[in-house]
Amino acid sequence: MEQKYLSLNLLNFTFSSQTLKCYLSQQETENSVSLTEKDLSFFINYLKLVPGTSALYSTFERPCEGGIPVTLGVSKTNPDSTEPLWSFSFLKKFYIFKLTNYFQTLGVIVRTNFVSDMEVWIPGVSPYSGCRGYKGFTLRVQFGRITNLPELLVSYDGVHSVLNEPLTGENCQELEPIKFSWLLYENTLIRYDEMTDKARRNAESVFPCLNKGLQRALKIPTPAPDKSNRYLRYRNEIESFRKQYLQPEDLKEFMVLNNGWTSRECQTLLTEGKLLNNLVFGNGGTDTEPKNGMKRFGPKKLTPNRKTVFFFICQRNDIQMALTINEYMSGKLPGFTGINKYAGIVYSTVKDFSVYFDNKENPLPEIVQVLDERIFDNDTRYVALYLSPFGKTDSDEAHKAIYYKLKEELLHRSIVSQVIEVEKNWTDRQTDIEKKAILKKGFNFAFPNIAVSLLAKLGGTPWSLANELADELVIGISAFKSEEMEKKYLGSAFSFSGEGNFYGFDCFRSNQLDELAGSILMAVREYCSGHKTLKRLVIHFYKTLSQKELEPIEKGLAKLKLDVPVVVLNINKMFSEDIVGFDMQQSHLMPYSFTYLPVGYNQYLLYNNGLQKGLNFDDKEGYPFPLKISFQYFPVGTFSSEPIDPLLIPDLFEQVCRFSQLYWKSISRQSLPVTLRYPEMLAKIVPHFSRPELPRTGKETLWFL
Repeated sequence: MEQKYLSLNLLNFTFSSQTLKCYLSQQETENSVSLTEKDLSFFINYLKLVPGTSALYSTFERPCEGGIPVTLGVSKTNPDSTEPLWSFSFLKKFYIFKLTNYFQTLGVIVRTNFVSDMEVWIPGVSPYSGCRGYKGFTLRVQFGRITNLPELLVSYDGVHSVLNEPLTGENCQELEPIKFSWLLYENTLIRYDEMTDKARRNAESVFPCLNKGLQRALKIPTPAPDKSNRYLRYRNEIESFRKQYLQPEDLKEFMVLNNGWTSRECQTLLTEGKLLNNLVFGNGGTDTEPKNGMKRFGPKKLTPNRKTVFFFICQRNDIQMALTINEYMSGKLPGFTGINKYAGIVYSTVKDFSVYFDNKENPLPEIVQVLDERIFDNDTRYVALYLSPFGKTDSDEAHKAIYYKLKEELLHRSIVSQVIEVEKNWTDRQTDIEKKAILKKGFNFAFPNIAVSLLAKLGGTPWSLANELADELVIGISAFKSEEMEKKYLGSAFSFSGEGNFYGFDCFRSNQLDELAGSILMAVREYCSGHKTLKRLVIHFYKTLSQKELEPIEKGLAKLKLDVPVVVLNINKMFSEDIVGFDMQQSHLMPYSFTYLPVGYNQYLLYNNGLQKGLNFDDKEGYPFPLKISFQYFPVGTFSSEPIDPLLIPDLFEQVCRFSQLYWKSISRQSLPVTLRYPEMLAKIVPHFSRPELPRTGKETLWFL
């Protein structure tokens, strides 16, 4: 097989000297750095300090009063040598200290984050009104993580924004202090609650850094997202930064830096004749693309054979738009064949059944009153098409709350709902209420997504995986933290079907670990009641699973007398931005889908996108960054993870890629597996509900799509 290499955003370096002399003191001084607990323990013995010494500080190469000079090697010159060396944790702090001094002498803004990485801010342009911008870069020093040499990882963080108005400005003075986090004062970043006396005395020169809370409070509009090629943007930024600030000649005093990015060999999940993205549609038809398969073959499984009634919920001023959407749904307008022909759902309405309201700012009382008075047939499924006067990006929390409260009201009445934004799609308002609305060009392309979503919400299956999965239960757990509500919820989804169908959804507060574990065990019990064997339990988790989170699951498995291993895939749901690999043989730099490579101990990058050899690539699907995945493997009956067998990794990665194809909210290709996407969507909505429990239908259907 042809060897393939990806270029990483990593620069190797070597030490400028084989030894390093530093000064250690028990007294903290200006610009000194504290030693880790492990280093402290070593030096108490090495320097024969008084046992119980609580802290040691280093001023590195600068002598300090009472400081003890210590010279140690930085790396082994002889493999058999037993001479003590400076620890990697100490050397990381040393190099970050030297790099910080280097950038500060250039007048560049720097700060150290909570994991001792260094952030560098270079002047740029802010996309937010009333702000100035700074391009952010993170420098991380690590040793032997990806290569066998010291490494400098250079990441591009995007643009940070700082208000043009100072802390003493009229708008800022009207805000509560909790809205402020970081501040910029004289090229120095400081926390609001750690302002120096000098900054407090010169508050007119202190400028707040923009954050989500501050943006909402000041009603600063969110700019349209940049949908251009992320790989090109990222690579161009770090290369420009390297050429301007990271030339070997400039840093030779303390590191011998390579003049070029490091490359590493990658692997692929594909083998000769193997298809990982084949999907099954109606009548057994197969295709690799949902948009093509639905058009050619229709859905894999139709909704249960029950009468379905559609009705609209909208402001009276938007009745014209409802009339137009009604025509599209019934297939009477060009551009969409209708939901019956496309998804096999018979489109039916009842005269005078729709709900119209007058109060745009508070429609719930009007809507609920009508719903309470209405008689619903128990043998009929109802679908509410809600024409929302407010968009997803509306910064008004009261406007957002309307969507969530209405969703809850409909869910507890077992009414399926679909939201369509009015202002986003209506281009010409008529004064004659009987006339239909003229919608924006291209609106008809949204109907296949609406049809697929409604099909899944009503219990149908748009498409399934072509090859059945092994005898294993796959559970997805993801989280969403509501900043405005200051609540963190965990959502969970259970896959029982070899085809990848999902049965069972629930949502918990982040501290309800026993309840979460209980729901997982109920899923295991239900799976085992319908299957002969369970080979292993696979959990897709949005972060590393802690022992506290794992213990109730393991105890429950023991009670069920199930001797099965547990494999946890820790999948970064935000995609990897700190480390990225680039295919320099491609003009767009994005590696092929199903490519993966190791980027540290037990950690990998997995590329899951629309770029595949031999198939056409549609750049409208975007250029998603890779998933960063690590493993925890727990053998039968143990709480301690062990290294996973490398032979199992391709199979588990293949599973991740295939689960990303089961996103039934649209016909577009996705990169994040639904085992994380679905629970996150659930956890994003439920915290806004007023009722403590989801109804039964809320735990069995895909109502949240």
